[in-house]
Amino acid sequence: MSELQIALLLIAGAVLAGLYLAGKWQERRLLRRLGEELGGGVGDALLGEPGAGRSEASASGMQRRIEPQLRPDPRAGQAASAAGAAAATRAAPAQAAAGAAARRSEWIEDPMLDCVLELRCARPVDGVAFIDAAMPLTASHWPMPVSFVVWDARAQQWVHPDRFGYYTDALAAIQLANRRQVLSEEQIERFVSTARKAAIALDADCDPPDVARLAAGARELDRLCARFDVRIGLTLESASGAWTEARVAGAAKGIGLQPLSDLRWAPPHEKGPAVLVLAMPAPVCDRVSLELDVPATCAGSGAVQQLFGLGNQLGAQLNARIVDDNRRPIDSQSVAAIEAQLAKLYEDMRSAGIDPGGDRARRLYV
Repeated sequence: MSELQIALLLIAGAVLAGLYLAGKWQERRLLRRLGEELGGGVGDALLGEPGAGRSEASASGMQRRIEPQLRPDPRAGQAASAAGAAAATRAAPAQAAAGAAARRSEWIEDPMLDCVLELRCARPVDGVAFIDAAMPLTASHWPMPVSFVVWDARAQQWVHPDRFGYYTDALAAIQLANRRQVLSEEQIERFVSTARKAAIALDADCDPPDVARLAAGARELDRLCARFDVRIGLTLESASGAWTEARVAGAAKGIGLQPLSDLRWAPPHEKGPAVLVLAMPAPVCDRVSLELDVPATCAGSGAVQQLFGLGNQLGAQLNARIVDDNRRPIDSQSVAAIEAQLAKLYEDMRSAGIDPGGDRARRLYV
């Protein structure tokens, strides 16, 4: 390297050092001026703590502007962080349980009523795959109610599949009979075949049931259902001409009944079909009926007294008398005799494994 090059490098280094020193001097000068104008020192905004270098007041006594800032107690922050972590730990299972509760199926497996196929996957499968596989089961037209549920291991309950979940076990079920119809062997075979196709789509194991045995069970269930399919009805006959729908609707509202469907009213009920119904055969008629669905009514609920009580109230409002199917008058003394007969019927239902008014009875008598 020549002497000229060395000299140039020295000059360049001196110039850079001079520029650096000049910049620092300018910076300190500006900071001092800002401190005098604001009544306190101004530190480095990147390196200093918020508000560091500020004096409490200027030498002249002029109050300075204090910017709002959050400066929590470090111990309080640590406690809040710990509490937040604990709350999050508790909230995670609670949120999962709440989500599962929202998807929870009202269907409960009943070996007397249902044909059930279990689908078992060797590894967890996402919920979208379960939903897609179940579509032919849930979207097809079936003569009886169909259910498809998956086991939520976190919530420990059967739920409808969620597209964000992962599951290994599922149940596909169809009810065999109710008071209106019974599945045939061909219909059971079609359902089993559809469920097995869903299992293939999920790469799941599925043990095929004995279709002939299920069909025989369906026919036996149908006979058992018909044995207890009893209704008690009261007929109200007009003593002063025909009634219009509006007249009967007004009387029904007056005794606490609510519209159920066209020309039908019922007392308020929580879920499931109404067990006591007022019905008109036509929009203009001189006879209406009050009917009690016996097997769907809980024993000891006082339903017979309610039936006759509503009949008497309705008769007073419509100027009608209560008669039987042969148009013979019925009085409230018949209540005791009817209740004695119902007690025997309820006993027989329990012996056959059907609790009057219970979940099984509600599913059978719809």
